[in-house]
Amino acid sequence: MKKLVSNQISPNFTFTDSLYAVKQIFVSNSQKNTAYYNILFTKHFGTENFFLTNAIRTGLAKIIEATNPSKKKKIGIPAFICAVVATPFLKENYEIEWLDTDNNGVISLEEFKKKADKLSVIVVPHIFGQKAPLERIFSIAQEKNILVIEDCAHLFELQNHPPMHCDVRIASFGREKVFSCVSGGAVIWNKKSQFFTNKTFKLEKASKGWTIRHALQPLIFALAIPWWNWGGKIIPYLASKTKLLPRAVTNSEKKGKEDFPLYALPVTQQKILLSKLQKADQIIAHRKKLAIAWKKTLTKLFPEAKIIVPDNAFRVILKTERKQIVSKAKKSGFNLHEWDGIPISPAGTDLKKFNYQLGQCPKAEHFAQNYVTFPTNIRTSLKDIEIFEKLWS
Repeated sequence: MKKLVSNQISPNFTFTDSLYAVKQIFVSNSQKNTAYYNILFTKHFGTENFFLTNAIRTGLAKIIEATNPSKKKKIGIPAFICAVVATPFLKENYEIEWLDTDNNGVISLEEFKKKADKLSVIVVPHIFGQKAPLERIFSIAQEKNILVIEDCAHLFELQNHPPMHCDVRIASFGREKVFSCVSGGAVIWNKKSQFFTNKTFKLEKASKGWTIRHALQPLIFALAIPWWNWGGKIIPYLASKTKLLPRAVTNSEKKGKEDFPLYALPVTQQKILLSKLQKADQIIAHRKKLAIAWKKTLTKLFPEAKIIVPDNAFRVILKTERKQIVSKAKKSGFNLHEWDGIPISPAGTDLKKFNYQLGQCPKAEHFAQNYVTFPTNIRTSLKDIEIFEKLWS
């Protein structure tokens, strides 16, 4: 029986995890409210200067509201990114200045230097766990009065609480991130930042429907994944058709229009997230063990290709032409599809609506077509890597 191995399809939830998530819908929260859980998150985040949201685009919307960046300048975003990072800015009629990356998809310091005078805001992601030149960007940005947003979707460090070389740090806890509660985010601001003096953040309480749908998502996939190649995928298909299974990115967002509800993170999702943060050491140790095995295997199979293993082992990155590998691997149960081989993902994103033209950021576009990421998540095992090596050989 072929097992589904994937970076994207509910990679962070085992069957046991999914049962825990569903249980939280029914557990009483009468004596333990959001304030109680915030104390626990403070220990993990190392600061009280944060708030939790139902997704990181909600956090970006509140950052825009709190800081009110000048519209006389543009928002700098690297061109290898998920579309939803840009949509909150487009909704408020900001213009995006797309920045090219280095050869590995990470924001280019030289590109930032060249365009810094045009910018009021810069978003700095750590693509697939690769560390961006954040400290140097922040130093320049402070001189030019640019708001720096560190995007920690792929690199969120809990240990030692690294210093903030930014004005605000955003962390995504979405489906395929370092730590997941299906949909969630944190905004952690630098109390020394000139942009966040005496700011308050208010969010609506999430609807029960939103909370329940997102808590059920892991179970839907947990039931489907073991039978994925024998009709199991019909379970999430039907759940999606009946609106029980929410989309990670909506059709409107692919067209540059933000239609995601702006909610605080429900206590149900907070408890799911806490259960993941409490297992952080175990999760990272598993990732690093698999990264070592992937590197050994990929070195044998693709001796001419460059292999990148980020410090947090969030992914193992193979730099090579992607189409043939992704297609061949899928036939053997390895769904290595991720970010769709395009600079602004997912597939179907209308680049014109994002004011992006192909050829605008050539290094980002080249990387998008010439990499494959290999999974290190808890659903992937050492045995899976052995099977991949045998099948490929």
